[in-house]
Amino acid sequence: MTSIKNQKEKTMNPYKQYDSGDMFNVLKNYYKQVESIVEKKLEIDKTKFSRIEKIIVTGLGGSAISGDVAFTLFQDQLSIPFVVNRNYNLPKFADEKTLVIACSYSGNTEETLSSFDEALAKKCEVVTISSGGKLKEKALANNLLHLEVEGGYQPRCAIGLMLTTLIKFLEVSGFIFFENGFYENVIKLLKETSESYSAENGSPYEFATKLIGKFPVIHSTELLQSVNVRFRSQLAENSKVLSYSGIIPELNHNEIIAWEKFDEKFFPAILIQMIDENDHPRNKLRFDITKEILSEIKVEILRLQSDQPKFYLRVFDLIYFVDWVSFFLAVLRKVDPTPIKNINALKDALSKIN
Repeated sequence: MTSIKNQKEKTMNPYKQYDSGDMFNVLKNYYKQVESIVEKKLEIDKTKFSRIEKIIVTGLGGSAISGDVAFTLFQDQLSIPFVVNRNYNLPKFADEKTLVIACSYSGNTEETLSSFDEALAKKCEVVTISSGGKLKEKALANNLLHLEVEGGYQPRCAIGLMLTTLIKFLEVSGFIFFENGFYENVIKLLKETSESYSAENGSPYEFATKLIGKFPVIHSTELLQSVNVRFRSQLAENSKVLSYSGIIPELNHNEIIAWEKFDEKFFPAILIQMIDENDHPRNKLRFDITKEILSEIKVEILRLQSDQPKFYLRVFDLIYFVDWVSFFLAVLRKVDPTPIKNINALKDALSKIN
């Protein structure tokens, strides 16, 4: 799969030796993905969704994360349940008053196609988002609303396309709202930070150097859980590094005990505390106390926090930051961030079995 398509601005890639898919330029141009969707005209009859009582975003991997992030951004204003489904089947509660948004960047994700078929069988209201594939074919064959995005990217690198399309649909349909300048502010943030974040002396690069040879353990509250998941997934796919996610306060009731026997020689873990100023005051205390306890047993601890003035900008900022961290950790380890050999091998094996 080609990593870049129709890019107007392409800068020299200093990491080309390890970056066969030119992910460096894909990351630098994230803001253009958002721009391209914002410029598209989307007209929807809101009355079509007036009977909807619950929303299910169904998808996997890089396509599902858009649902997670959308919930993170707008959970305080969603007046109906909003669930992200990563499975072949839909939850039992899915019915004719459920909106199912099937997201698959390629349009060929078998789990998403299966849940799409079930959504039709249950007479759910269905909308699809993809760059084409079988999902588009099925949607058009059933006269459903299909929102098409540009193809040619790795699914995890198309988050600007998929997330912005989902947000735009939810907004135009009347499920969410946001301040004037929302898109413009996001584009400005991504564009302005693209230079500093892509620099070898930038903060993502420096952060990545601290993760070499380590097992990252990422802590956050539920407020930033989607960013936490994104970080772990990007470390897996781009850096080819295993990591672990924990959620405060839940981890203070179990995981914190496991650290009592911490020994860096046998488990070279590094703790990353991902914090937001909107975290509950008691959870802020939990971060501090957890840090104190683990520091006493010599656990190395990094803190990651955006200083952007608005919550939605902090979320986009952190996603962009951790994506760059995962890229730099890959090249620092002399690993190509683009290939996903095991995923492709698994898909090939499954395709041969009915």
